[in-house]
Amino acid sequence: MSIPAFTPADLTAVAGRWGLDPGLVDRLGPAIDRMRDTYGRVRELAAEGRPPEPPPIAVTRVPRGPEDPYGAWLYRIDDPGRTGNGPLAGRTVTVKESIAVRGVPMTLGSRLMVGFVPGSDSAVVGRVRDAGGIIVGTSVCEDLCYSGSSFTSAHGPVGNPWDPRRSAGGSSSGAAVLVATGQADYGIGTDHGGSVRNPAAWCGVFGLKPTYGIVEYDGAMPTERTLDHIGVLTRSAADLVAFLEATAAPHPGGEHGSYAGRYAREITGLRAGILAEGFGWPGRSDPRLDDQVRESARALERLGLTVSEVSVPLHRYGRDIHLPISIEGGLTTVFESRLQGNNHFGPYHPNFGETFGEAVARRPEDIPVGGVLALVGATLLRDATHGKVMAYAQQLRVRLREQVDRALREVDLLVLPSVPMPPHPLPADPREAVIGTDLPFEMHDNNCVFNLTGHPALSVPCGFVDGLPVGMLLVGRPGADARLARVAAEFEERVFRCPPPPRHTPDAGLPTARSGR
Repeated sequence: MSIPAFTPADLTAVAGRWGLDPGLVDRLGPAIDRMRDTYGRVRELAAEGRPPEPPPIAVTRVPRGPEDPYGAWLYRIDDPGRTGNGPLAGRTVTVKESIAVRGVPMTLGSRLMVGFVPGSDSAVVGRVRDAGGIIVGTSVCEDLCYSGSSFTSAHGPVGNPWDPRRSAGGSSSGAAVLVATGQADYGIGTDHGGSVRNPAAWCGVFGLKPTYGIVEYDGAMPTERTLDHIGVLTRSAADLVAFLEATAAPHPGGEHGSYAGRYAREITGLRAGILAEGFGWPGRSDPRLDDQVRESARALERLGLTVSEVSVPLHRYGRDIHLPISIEGGLTTVFESRLQGNNHFGPYHPNFGETFGEAVARRPEDIPVGGVLALVGATLLRDATHGKVMAYAQQLRVRLREQVDRALREVDLLVLPSVPMPPHPLPADPREAVIGTDLPFEMHDNNCVFNLTGHPALSVPCGFVDGLPVGMLLVGRPGADARLARVAAEFEERVFRCPPPPRHTPDAGLPTARSGR
């Protein structure tokens, strides 16, 4: 695609946007034309030596119905890809549709990306294949990942496997449901503020947000690069270590040895700290859920841990600190740089960015209402404050991380609720729910803190409230992911093992509302 010549009207518009002298901008026209020519040469250079397209794979869209009563599948695929004898040999894996799988449409839960098909695997999918994992399909996610619930996807709502009338959590909603119902051994998701741990808690499975950066994010939709994590969902805590062995790099400050070796270490004598600020959120916490998590935390003593209470005062303000960083970072990363971000060493994905940018320019009505809220809010607030409040939030983020690190010098892991409340009913009108309620974001209080700090955080099923699963969040020092998995596995073995959810039929009450647009 050639870049069209810029007209005098284009130059005048840019001058107006930035408050510049129109006469000066007009005189700069020839210099800008030279810049445009350079852009053209870069495009031509990039086209030279491009590798040939790989052969197509068999992809099947999964309809709602007997095969998928919860609306969790997007595509099934028949593509064994590379075969290996690694730690994931023979295990089935689904991939959130915001993570690239070669030859499979990658829609990000949105109408904006319909028709985009990545030509290569994301880094995490490539490593899973190399480790012998079998990619069996992709799972539904929230529209552009702008929700922690499961009702905004352009493909329709995703029902909870324990009660399809309720949210499965999000934005990695389909991944959690497919794992909970035994349709896959692993569900790979992304986690920007709790998007793996929210659905893990509400669906009764394990959900790990690893230490920041140890699982490469290349090939997944970015929202704000310092918050973005690849995460994983499993039915068994013991399965987490194989995923780490296959996909994760060692953390520079973490424990020594392989993840399997770290997992095998004794946990007797570890110190668990019940995080006081993680409980009793005014207007949001269900006291029965708080009590269940406290009781489960005390049960860690049966595993040989000591249990005390600790405090991280800024934890109570984590969601406040998260907001300016996430929305202003998202404005830059998602909208202004077309899902590429700037000022980093990459990798970059030109076709991905071009598809998204053209869709936003030509079909802004397809931006989900949650995306519109973030786009407009971030634009107004950044312009009103010139980024100063976001900078304050980044300073507070450093203090928050220091407080968490200080607490983790007193104890070896923190314990708190993954989500303050049980899953809410799916709304009849998703658009109005985004506009007029806090349903997409009410569950983020505890989880988003550890996207800010980068500490590993693992949601562990620990009981039920009104027949709906409760998640207990374990948080460790950077690099202590395997230790969390071992504690969770011992808890699963000796304290509480979540049973499988009941079977439901397609007419079990899943709302028919299609999107939160």
